[in-house]
Amino acid sequence: MTYSAAETDRQIGNALHVGTITAIDNATGRARVQIGDLLTPPIQIMQLRSGTIRMHWMPSLGEQVTIAAPSGDMARAFVMGSLPIDGNMVAPDEGSPTMDLGGGTLRLIGNLYIDGDVEVTGDVVASGISLVTHTHGGVIPGGANTQEPNG
Repeated sequence: MTYSAAETDRQIGNALHVGTITAIDNATGRARVQIGDLLTPPIQIMQLRSGTIRMHWMPSLGEQVTIAAPSGDMARAFVMGSLPIDGNMVAPDEGSPTMDLGGGTLRLIGNLYIDGDVEVTGDVVASGISLVTHTHGGVIPGGANTQEPNG
């Protein structure tokens, strides 16, 4: 095999990897990944969107991820996404997309419009007023309406 052919073979063979997250730097959006015997330097985490609309979350320690290294160059590598381990699938079926936040919080910035029903198993708090525990003033027995909820 010629040097050129061997180099091309090496580049193709090293373009994609599977590894495990060993360290996370939220401030820089980078993580270190163990790929066999290789521990990467901090590499960038790919996001679903990074323009005007941004979708960002970091992987967890121990998460199994895929890494792309353009032309086999680990200096340009980045984490593409993760792979489920131990059958740890979240969605019960293809018709029920599910997000398990692992006890974390999902933050939406902007307006949210839902065309359909919403079911909540816990409380809903809007402008500091609980849907479950709020009270009303000016309650009159009978068919009258109450005043606005107390804050």
